[in-house]
Amino acid sequence: MSKLKIAFVGAGSRSFAGRTLGDVLLSNPINQFDLELALMDVMADHISGTEQYCRRAAAQLGRQVTITTTTDLRTALDGADFVVTALEVNRYFYWAQDFHVPRLYGSEQVYGENGGPGGIFHALRNMGPMLAVAEAMAQLCPDAWLINFSNPESKLCEALDRLTKVKAVG
Repeated sequence: MSKLKIAFVGAGSRSFAGRTLGDVLLSNPINQFDLELALMDVMADHISGTEQYCRRAAAQLGRQVTITTTTDLRTALDGADFVVTALEVNRYFYWAQDFHVPRLYGSEQVYGENGGPGGIFHALRNMGPMLAVAEAMAQLCPDAWLINFSNPESKLCEALDRLTKVKAVG
């Protein structure tokens, strides 16, 4: 394999994208390939900052990399070797509810993101988009690995394992 395509789904994320893309660009073994980074997010205006960062970092590190951006999942996944996900459905609006609504009914939890009733709501909300990614992967890059950063990570990876044939880790 001389080419390597990594698709980043949720690349507009401020906390996830920069650190993860930085790690990829810093990796000498990864950068020995003809590398393509496909940055995908449903919010086009969120991708531009990630793209600018990625291009600056690649230039500063002297990396030869093809960087593409899209809001279309299928375009990003087509021919990918790895798919890295960090997606959320209206994160902050629902995240607050995942914490406060169970507390209102007497269920105390540290955070409503990974455990307790809030974690279940969070998992169910993100499961649909994750399964859509897996369905597209089955058609466009069936041999690719999905690397999940989306929370609740273990619940989403379990859903992918039980409901799809996609190879997934988180």
